[in-house]
Amino acid sequence: MMYDLARTERIHRAIADETAPMSHERKACACGTQVTARQLAQHGKCEHCRLTAGLEEGDLDKLRHMLGAAGNSSAKPGFRNHYLCGVQDRAAMERLVGAGLAVPGEALLASQYYHATRDGCRAAGLDRSGIARALEAVL
Repeated sequence: MMYDLARTERIHRAIADETAPMSHERKACACGTQVTARQLAQHGKCEHCRLTAGLEEGDLDKLRHMLGAAGNSSAKPGFRNHYLCGVQDRAAMERLVGAGLAVPGEALLASQYYHATRDGCRAAGLDRSGIARALEAVL
């Protein structure tokens, strides 16, 4: 059977469905961040809220410290990607590993190294060049 281009049966769903939100329309996430309506329709929250779900108050600060993105350092964020964790911070690091934002590295006596993943870099607020620096620092 030959397909006839003059037939109107095959109308694109997005054109036919006028109730769908415009993908470039800006909406506010629960945290107050402005994101596209398409992202809110797909995930229900912004990327930062999606990545940091299940973390406690100081966990994100440890992730930023791991990447060199905490404080007013003169170095560019992402210049390092390691955190030597003792017993006191082990629970926070395990929450970051459980969320997929960090991975455990080598053990050193009673301590453990942790490294941020690509999602962890995005959750910490690094841009593309910072993510590239941080992931290169692990290798």
